[in-house]
Amino acid sequence: MKLSRNRWMALVIALIVAADWLTKAAVQRRFPSEGDRWTLIDGWLTFTHSINHGMSWGMLSGSAGAWRFPLLIVLTLVGIGATISIVRQSRDRWIHVAGALVLGGAVGNFGDRLLNGGVTDFIYVHFFPYIFNVADIFISIGGVLLVARMLLESRGRDKSTPTHA
Repeated sequence: MKLSRNRWMALVIALIVAADWLTKAAVQRRFPSEGDRWTLIDGWLTFTHSINHGMSWGMLSGSAGAWRFPLLIVLTLVGIGATISIVRQSRDRWIHVAGALVLGGAVGNFGDRLLNGGVTDFIYVHFFPYIFNVADIFISIGGVLLVARMLLESRGRDKSTPTHA
């Protein structure tokens, strides 16, 4: 059975959200207290329970105020909307793949923020300064792929050709 583009994307998004939430639940069960850790590869990889109340890389996490949570919700919804718009306007399969990766990660983190008040991070690679999660991995891969593909797509387009139909 061949899946339509929308169904294929929905399946990818659902699988990413499931993987993200299952790993976060496992971390929360295994490491109930924030700061609990387990070293997998000494000096290289540690799982540590951390809650990010801010944005990517902890931006705004130290900010107090009732405005932070609603602002993060709005920014996430704007990002999701922008990604959907980019995907819908393109016929490029790689942009669809990249969009599905970004959307899956964004929805995973969005749901975590709504349910828990913050995003559960747990993967600490010792040479990288931040702790991240499965959703962050997909957002990063999808974002890089999306930007690269959009740049390549714009280079191949004739300058006199309009960008929108």
